[in-house]
Formats: sequence, structure tokens, C-alpha cells
Amino acid sequence: MTSLDTTPRSGADTFARYAMITAAVISPLTIAVSILLAPGDVTSEGEAYVRQFAASASAYPMFAWLSAISAIAIIPAALGVARVARRGRPTLGFVAMILAFIMIVPVAGDSDDVLYAGIKAGLDPAELTKLYTAYGEGLPTSVLGMSFLLGLVGFLLMGVAALLGRSAPAWAAIALIVGPVVVPVAWFAGLGNVFAGVAWLVMTVGMGGVALGLLNER
Repeated sequence: MTSLDTTPRSGADTFARYAMITAAVISPLTIAVSILLAPGDVTSEGEAYVRQFAASASAYPMFAWLSAISAIAIIPAALGVARVARRGRPTLGFVAMILAFIMIVPVAGDSDDVLYAGIKAGLDPAELTKLYTAYGEGLPTSVLGMSFLLGLVGFLLMGVAALLGRSAPAWAAIALIVGPVVVPVAWFAGLGNVFAGVAWLVMTVGMGGVALGLLNER
């Protein structure tokens, strides 16, 4: 890997680079922290998830704010990671960026917000389960909930572009390739909070590490 570029830059340019690097760490890290601190199993589904959520609803506001921080930070984070990926493989990096932004655009709502609103409205667990199921499966746009997976594919391809183009450290690019694979595995296999949290820590290493390539730009 080449040495850090020492070409003089404006204060705004330097701020933008470090802001994107910081965001690339904060966005996935807040998700990892919220999962590891969650009182219930975030990888459970259906009635089991609803009952766990209802039992710990008082803690939800904190997790909602962590989610909001992550959602805000993911925008500059994705731009920074994509910038490094595109430097190595422009076409692949561009396609990866488009796919990644599918995850960022709020085409699907947040079922946890709906559950929390239902609890505040006084719905019992049976009614909450029906609402949760209908929200996840009964809306015209419910299928767009799977767009999250396309976003993960986008980040994986950013890792591939950074690795092939040698625009970021190999360890970071590999982490960004592995992270998007293990994140959905945690949910589909119901592996629990520790595995899910560690998966997002891998994403943190990958995104933050690839974003460090911003410091090598000329």
C-alpha cells in the first residue's frame, strides 16, 4: 500500500475526508452496540419477537435513537467507502454504490416503531402479533423489506472493488466482503445477539478500514 499523501488540502476537504471515515465507523458500530445491549433476541421472529419486545419496551427509545444516528451516518459513510472503491475499480464501484444506496433509501418502514406505537396504544400481545405480521407481510410494499439484502450486496461489491483495485488495505476489503455475508446469516439462522452483533462489528472493521483509503487520495 502506498504511503499517505502529503499534498496540501483545504480545511474543508480534510474535514470531509475525516467526517466520512468517522461516519463509516459510527454507522455500523451503533448497530452492533444496540444489538449487543438489546434485552431480547433480535434474531427471533413472529410472536416470540413481539413478546420479547413488549417485555422490554421501556428500553426502546434508546435503541431508536441509536438507530437514528446510524441512519444519518450511513449516508456519508457509504459515500466515503464508495469513493475509495471506485478509485480502484470505477465501474464495479459505481454499481456497488447504487446497490448500497438501495439499503439507505427508506423504501420500507420500521416494524419496531409500529410495535412501540401499538404498545403505547394499549394493544395486547395477540393484537400486536397480528399488527406486526400484517405490517411485515400484508402491505403492497412489504416485498421491499428485502431490499436490505441488495444494499448488503452493494457493500460486498465495494469490498471486492477495493480489494481488486488495491485502493484500501486488504484486511479492510476482506472484512467488507465477509461482513455483508454474515449479517443476514445471523437473522436467517436465528443465531442470537452475540453472533449478530459480531457480524456488525465485522462490518465496522470493513467500512471503517476501507474508508481509511480516503487518506491516500491525490
